[in-house]
Amino acid sequence: MSQNKKKFFGKHKHEQELEQTQTLPSMSENTADKTVQTEDNTALEEASEKADADEKNEKAEQIAESFRKRFNRSKCVRVIIAAGLIILLVGGSVFAVIQSRNTGTEDTVPTTAVVTYGDIGTYIEGSGETAARNTEELGLGLEGKISQVLVSEGDAVHAGDPLVVVDPTGIREQLTAAQAEFTAAQSELTNAQAAITQAQSRIASAQSQYTHSSATAPFSGKFIASSTFAVGQKVSAGQTIGRMVNDSQMQLAVQFSSEYAKDIKAGQTATISTSAGQVSAVVSSIDSTSGKGTFLVVLTVQNPSGSLAQGTSATATINSDSAGTIFSSGSGTLDYSKEQVITAPISGEITAYNGSNRTYSSSAVIMSISNVAAPDTSDARSSLTAAQSTAAAAQAKVSEIQTRILKLQQEILDATMTASMDGVVTSLNAEEGEETDGTEPLVVVSDLSDTVVTAELTTDEVQSVEPGQTVTMNMYTMDGSELPLTGVVDSVSPEPSQNTGSQGSLTTFKAIITVDSIEGQAISSGMMVDYKIAVAESNGCLIVPTSAIVHTADGSTGVFTKKLIDKDGNEISFDDTLPIPDGMEAPEGYQLVAVETGVSDANNTEIFWGGDEGATVYLNATPNTSNAVTDEENTAYNG
Repeated sequence: MSQNKKKFFGKHKHEQELEQTQTLPSMSENTADKTVQTEDNTALEEASEKADADEKNEKAEQIAESFRKRFNRSKCVRVIIAAGLIILLVGGSVFAVIQSRNTGTEDTVPTTAVVTYGDIGTYIEGSGETAARNTEELGLGLEGKISQVLVSEGDAVHAGDPLVVVDPTGIREQLTAAQAEFTAAQSELTNAQAAITQAQSRIASAQSQYTHSSATAPFSGKFIASSTFAVGQKVSAGQTIGRMVNDSQMQLAVQFSSEYAKDIKAGQTATISTSAGQVSAVVSSIDSTSGKGTFLVVLTVQNPSGSLAQGTSATATINSDSAGTIFSSGSGTLDYSKEQVITAPISGEITAYNGSNRTYSSSAVIMSISNVAAPDTSDARSSLTAAQSTAAAAQAKVSEIQTRILKLQQEILDATMTASMDGVVTSLNAEEGEETDGTEPLVVVSDLSDTVVTAELTTDEVQSVEPGQTVTMNMYTMDGSELPLTGVVDSVSPEPSQNTGSQGSLTTFKAIITVDSIEGQAISSGMMVDYKIAVAESNGCLIVPTSAIVHTADGSTGVFTKKLIDKDGNEISFDDTLPIPDGMEAPEGYQLVAVETGVSDANNTEIFWGGDEGATVYLNATPNTSNAVTDEENTAYNG
């Protein structure tokens, strides 16, 4: 039997006894022939009793043999059910009773069981290897002759301890060559950068003979040209070419009587009246010292459609809370809220003109002007492109050599390998005088005080496993003995991985199990471990076979329980009973008693309430015994 095919069952606190009863009424046609016959001490002769006992002993042996065959077909990773065994009393001897699922057998199947205390749980079991959570590999990428080996495999080391020394002579020679390459590459880069500077100077010199400039909009608004302009026309520097105005907002400056100086304030609403009609406005500013007997008020009015024109005569009224409607003392003229003169930036020829009486956004080009024809800089630009390409290649070469130099310098420092943490030398691949090419680590140091096991979980299993669940383990040591370990699930990876085996590719999820340390004993890496993750457990609880559980249409749960008999021989009915589901009949002498269940599996179910220890329950369906126990755990024993 392989180490990975072990099953474990929780040990009962009390052995179950199978009550000796007469054959009970069947629950359905499928269970009509499944009865357990008891010894009939009053009807059988002594010889007949002995024959019956021998026959039952033989059947118990058949059941055990059938169970052993089924165990050999169990999966490596499975759910293990720890539950109490149903004990059958036969002729003064006690045998573990197991129902065979092999078709065609005639094994006797019990129809009743006894409520008992026991342990029940669901587990996920598998195998893995121990590994240190923290491991460092030293010597990778380091080439040279090993000059000193200062440790042996299995030695305990501390952070800073020297372990292996490699003669760095060859590395120093490589470093010297790399430094010479670096000097040459830097010189090449310097020459390329000088060529870039020269080409840029040639371009700048050519461009200095060519002046090109543009008149742009200082703000968003309408450009109004001072005259007609066209491409090819000459203009002079500083010449007015037009105005930039904000005609989306107009202003009206108008006088009001000084007696209303305290009544008019910025932000008050106003109405402007022109020959075309009235529009709403707002008081934007007040100049109280603008005249004798009057003062100047500036009103702002929105003009999105452009219907109000500059110079239009208008009067105004202001709405005041203290003085009511206040009329202006005279009229004023509408003006743009913002206006700026645009001039030609240089003297020259107009090369582009985008037109007058149109709206420009801020910084948009209104007119482009140049004073000479554009110079030919194509040769200088070609030289610049070539120099830039050469410089980029030289820079890349310099960077590569710098990286190589740093690596070689670090290798010289690493030539004396030291431990970066406390731990144990778990691998040593170094002998003095040998050459190393750096493809394998020379020494591996592991912190064996923090050991983990990696569990590979299937898609179904990973849904039940979460951090914090307890784990029991057996580690197989070098001498063939087993060392029990405990631990806890530390983490479960949400990302799947593909494992390829003889039966194809399997999607699994990695779960890291932290192994509890054992005082005074180190747990070696690479040791085979059988683990059992507790998905759900309940110890010392009342349990019944799962086949005794009855589910009603309204969602209630019950168990057919044998009625109690008082001292006078009268039946005692249960208080909390359920109606019999359609299609079922209550066995004679049994009632369907309501129960609350807890942890459950295919074989046994925990009972919170509704059942008492020792009560006899009726089995309604064939128990599922797919989770077999080991031969040793299931061997019949003599009571």
